[in-house]
Amino acid sequence: MTFRYAPIAPVLALLLAAAPCLAALDQYKDWEKSPESVYLATDDEKKEWKKIVSDEDAGKFVGLFWARRHPNIETTPQNVFREQFEARVKVADERFALGKRRGALTERGRALILIGPPKSVSSKAMLGSGQEFGSAAGTMPGAAGSSGGTTVMVQWLYEKTQLPVWVDVQALDLKFEVDQTALVERLLDTGAARRLETKAAQVARVNPQIKDVPVYKTKEQVAADQKIAADKAAEESKGPALSEGARVALDGLPREPNGSLALLPVSYRDGASRLMLQLFVPAGAPGAFDGAKLIVLARDKDGKDAVRLEEAAALRKSKADFFTDRAVRVIPGDYDVAAALVDPAGKVLASARRPVTVPSPPTEFAASALVVAVNDFPVEAPKPDDPFTFSARRFVVKADGRLEAADGLSYAVRLYNPPVDPVTRTVTLKRTVKIKPKGQPAIDVPTPPEEPAKVPEQKDQGTLVLDIAGAVVDTNLGQYLRPGDYELRVTLTEPTTQKKLELATPFTVVGPAKAEAPAKPAGAAKK
Repeated sequence: MTFRYAPIAPVLALLLAAAPCLAALDQYKDWEKSPESVYLATDDEKKEWKKIVSDEDAGKFVGLFWARRHPNIETTPQNVFREQFEARVKVADERFALGKRRGALTERGRALILIGPPKSVSSKAMLGSGQEFGSAAGTMPGAAGSSGGTTVMVQWLYEKTQLPVWVDVQALDLKFEVDQTALVERLLDTGAARRLETKAAQVARVNPQIKDVPVYKTKEQVAADQKIAADKAAEESKGPALSEGARVALDGLPREPNGSLALLPVSYRDGASRLMLQLFVPAGAPGAFDGAKLIVLARDKDGKDAVRLEEAAALRKSKADFFTDRAVRVIPGDYDVAAALVDPAGKVLASARRPVTVPSPPTEFAASALVVAVNDFPVEAPKPDDPFTFSARRFVVKADGRLEAADGLSYAVRLYNPPVDPVTRTVTLKRTVKIKPKGQPAIDVPTPPEEPAKVPEQKDQGTLVLDIAGAVVDTNLGQYLRPGDYELRVTLTEPTTQKKLELATPFTVVGPAKAEAPAKPAGAAKK
């Protein structure tokens, strides 16, 4: 007898070559039998899965599989469809298992997972060939118990509200025959159910075009990106970067306060803060103003840029002089503000520097600083952000407080949260105005009778803002006041509560006096 031996080496080589592929699919070795594969995978996906040889590739495949069924993939990593699918699989496994067969892979499991839970469930135990034995009803998706080899008829009823939004029927009636002894079941009249189950798999694939597994950022990465975005927005809110020449010009200005730069922090009804700034330019300033630019740099207490501005000056005339002003958004804090008017060649025509403190928006009865102006004129349809505009009038300020004999004298102030009469919804404030020469008694400035200011109805809560303004003299202040130091005092009193605000701002009259003694100016109030 002759024995013939098969060559061992080629067979062993084949086994070794196949072993890595078999061993590599460990975590996902049963995925092809899973409910998501059985119910949702397309024919192309099933073919693609057969090419998978490693858990790494399988993980990418499954990730891409669910990404194609992610309804909010652009906005969130949370796949609500997958979460709902897996939650229904868990319920089906717990309720519908038939021996070793997973409950999620039964007919009832398929219907629950793809169509959803019914409104009501009922069951009847049948003897032999369909003879009714007994019945039970419930509202949970499941089958009544069986007794002694009976077959249970389970009926699921759906109404429109229980069906998915894409379903095109008003109601659905599903019947299942379940033999718990033989561990078999079947769906009766499968037409409607199969059609809807097929459509469920189709509508679930909302991103068929996706070719790569989406990568979502960690919470730390999201937080870092948000900080970068916030820092960028904060930087952009400061204004465009200054040109090198503009920054050099501003850095070359004297460090101490100087020049006629008026700074007025104000708050708005929504709680936002603005810094009104106005650069006064005398008519005798050297150079031509054609093509002039206004450059501004405000730095916070740490020396960092807080406001940057470089743009056409848009000078406006006030009698014989000029001014340019702006309103810029700031947050409460301390600032050093430098401003300059420069010609097209970068030559400084006028400049000033001032410190300013921007307070937090007030929550009680309060007021801004009292503005003392040398001129004011009407403004048609003023905007909330118009600088130095109160009671529909634009005020021109000499920030150094030095008023010429030919100047006028007017004032303005912004009030916050004045007391409101709850019945009439009006604000009434008694106003007294005085001019106090240094070392002498105060001079009363006549004011007309106060009229109540109507408070408009507001849908949302916020700071109540009211502007008060008035004129002392329109021009030729020197006819009323000698050269010297003065203080303008304005007192505002609410008659009912007696709440009071006392405001004062110093100023100096320069130039030759045209009167032997101060006379009483005639005042005119503006609201």
